[in-house]
Amino acid sequence: MPLIIYKSSAGSGKTFTLVKEYLKIVLQDPNEYKHILAITFTNKATEEMKTRIVNDLTDLAKGKQTDMLKALLEELSLNAEKIKQNAFYTLQRILHNYARFEVRTIDSFFTRIVRSFAKELNLPMRYSIDLDQRKALGEAMTLFYNDIHNNPDIE
Repeated sequence: MPLIIYKSSAGSGKTFTLVKEYLKIVLQDPNEYKHILAITFTNKATEEMKTRIVNDLTDLAKGKQTDMLKALLEELSLNAEKIKQNAFYTLQRILHNYARFEVRTIDSFFTRIVRSFAKELNLPMRYSIDLDQRKALGEAMTLFYNDIHNNPDIE
């Protein structure tokens, strides 16, 4: 599947577009929800996206005539009845295995990656991740200044 990048400003329908793209995948194969990772920037955006996906799947499973259904009918080679049926199956699968419904913040995604490779990275068992950007930048600058005299390529 190709990487698609959407650029837009606040209030321009980003969430609608992202939810539609998510639904286009799962409505073609309801088991695909387990293979999708949607990454957002904030906890609020994560909850909004999860809620919108579940609400849209609920509306589609009930056969409601919505803007989302109209958009999906235009972009998928599925009829309204097949969308309704697959929305029901997808919703069932998500609700029965909610832990596999992956909409996360970028911070929680990278934290999970670091935790999964903690042993390979030789991190202590009780490590912690500090997301304070100011502190990290300060430490990086200190290391840079302390090392500047050892590196002839830096002028």
